[in-house]
Amino acid sequence: MTACGDGGDGGDASDTATTTNSTESAVATSTPEDSATPTDSETESTEPAEETTEAEDDTTDTTDTGDGETESDDSSSSSGVPHGTWTGNARISVDFEDPGCAASSQTYSLPATLIVDDPAGSESNDFHLSWASDSQSAAGAFGVTSALSGTDTTDGESVETGYWSLSDDGGGDISGNLTDTGGSQGLALNLVFVPKPLFPCSGYTPFAYSMAEGTTLEGTLTEDSASLTLSGTTSDGTRSFRVEWS
Repeated sequence: MTACGDGGDGGDASDTATTTNSTESAVATSTPEDSATPTDSETESTEPAEETTEAEDDTTDTTDTGDGETESDDSSSSSGVPHGTWTGNARISVDFEDPGCAASSQTYSLPATLIVDDPAGSESNDFHLSWASDSQSAAGAFGVTSALSGTDTTDGESVETGYWSLSDDGGGDISGNLTDTGGSQGLALNLVFVPKPLFPCSGYTPFAYSMAEGTTLEGTLTEDSASLTLSGTTSDGTRSFRVEWS
């Protein structure tokens, strides 16, 4: 999985979109063509300002591979986890056995995107994590978000929900545990789309299952690569799944 420029809920669950804003700033210096030549005293007084501007510019840390797919900035991170966006292909495996049906295993490969940023709203983690397949309807699709911070469009009230307890070792290794599915609030956003039969043992079609509490996440993040493993069961206990990315 490689880093790139900064960047569900299915079935009967409600969809929620999270937007991460970033602010770009630029410093422009212009000199009128008809301006007078500065005196020696004026020249000396402006040199420190120019040196200060260069020092401030040096605080930006950007990794660029030249193909537009790698960019990461950990200058705002309060932990050892770099902030940025990574893309790659995730391998999803699902095991299930419905009543009266034979046991089955399915494996899928889907493009996915990982975003690590500052904590969302009142999130208690040191960083916010969002990891999801680019498609949220295909078999094997999945979505992970560590917390939700937004506004209820019906009453304008603030909505704050923490789903994951995340930790890191200060060197890029992370681990996490799903502690709240959000199901009781109708805000289940940690989902996996796996086959469900429309008829007894037949007519299987992708269906959104909420991940159960106790689902785990672990891996390693660097500025230009990421390795993650997500494993757990669905909230109804009928399906086990594992998502790997490296």
